[in-house]
Amino acid sequence: MPNSVTYIGASAFYNCTGLTSIIIPNSVTTIADYLFYGCSGLTSIIIPNSVTTIGDCSFYGCSGLTSIDIPNSVTIIGDRTFNGCTGLTSINIPNGVLSIGASAFSDCAGLTSLTIGNSVSRIGNGAFSGCINLPVEENIRYADTYLIEAIDRTLNEYNIKSSTRFIGSHAFSGCTGLTSMDIPNGVTSIGKSAFYACTGLTSIDISNSVKSIEDNAFEGCTGLTSITIPSNVTSIGNYIFYNCSGLTSITIPNSVMSIGEYSFSGCKNLTSITIGYNVTSIGYKAFCGCSNLREIKFPEYVTSIENKALDECDKLRKVTSLAKMPPTIASETFPKRFSQTLYVSKGCKEAYKDADYWWEFKEILEEGSSQGGPKGDMNGDGVVDISDALVIIDIVLGRE
Repeated sequence: MPNSVTYIGASAFYNCTGLTSIIIPNSVTTIADYLFYGCSGLTSIIIPNSVTTIGDCSFYGCSGLTSIDIPNSVTIIGDRTFNGCTGLTSINIPNGVLSIGASAFSDCAGLTSLTIGNSVSRIGNGAFSGCINLPVEENIRYADTYLIEAIDRTLNEYNIKSSTRFIGSHAFSGCTGLTSMDIPNGVTSIGKSAFYACTGLTSIDISNSVKSIEDNAFEGCTGLTSITIPSNVTSIGNYIFYNCSGLTSITIPNSVMSIGEYSFSGCKNLTSITIGYNVTSIGYKAFCGCSNLREIKFPEYVTSIENKALDECDKLRKVTSLAKMPPTIASETFPKRFSQTLYVSKGCKEAYKDADYWWEFKEILEEGSSQGGPKGDMNGDGVVDISDALVIIDIVLGRE
């Protein structure tokens, strides 16, 4: 291939099963998507230091490849890039690589050794699924610092090795006997459905090194009663705690900026939610079915609360919004708002009375007001008890 070539189009060698070797010129910077897809006869390829990106499915099904040198210039390995390269026995992912896509090395059954560079910060779901000959330590299979899966899923305890940086998708899903887990310091991400349906799990200690928890990570962990979300996590993804019916309280740290759809849906015993002040958006049905939740407070930076976010919250009576400008809501965000009291910041009552759907709350009160409930009902929950006395003390002492 001439050195004047700077780009080779996607699928250019698609299913060229007779192709056995190729040298990519050093003028090329990207190996395009599907470039060598299905080239099962390919046994030799030289990738120059000019290449920075290896695209999606670019070597998918290249079962004849036994080895490949990825240059340090590469920063991105795409989705399913080497999926089904069953002839590969070892691979070194250099320090230049920052991201490895979903299923990138899936079903590389011949792999027996693999190293992952220290600069890799993201590994997609299922990146090493089906790599059945990678080493196993204490009933857990690893791809270097990436935890692939638990082998025997009937155990009640697993010890994750201290060098682990990534917990893969479905790693412990269905481990119904698992009762507790310590996520060691150094782990930066927990993959999709990693602890899905671990119904016996009652406690989990997640280190503050974790920055990312993927969708469905703890879905169906019905025995989980409490969990501390690390202070470096920036988003609560979709379905993360879906149907965690044992959870009674949750604190969302100030690092979190978004709460995904169905994230706490079905947490029927959740009675207390603290939402960090940096949250700006709350997804569809995020708290749907939290039937024992009596009150909720949205911080001042929230700009949108999606439809049915508080659906089936039958005991919810008090809603507080600290946002100066009313967040965008839909007609069914608060389906029972006609019987609920809305508390807003001082001076914001008129803005909420003029805002779509907010004006339909049973009453809108500014914080600190005792209007609308029984005499002495300072917190608007419909009853007079010790919590109202605490509100009065706060007012007298000048506390917010």
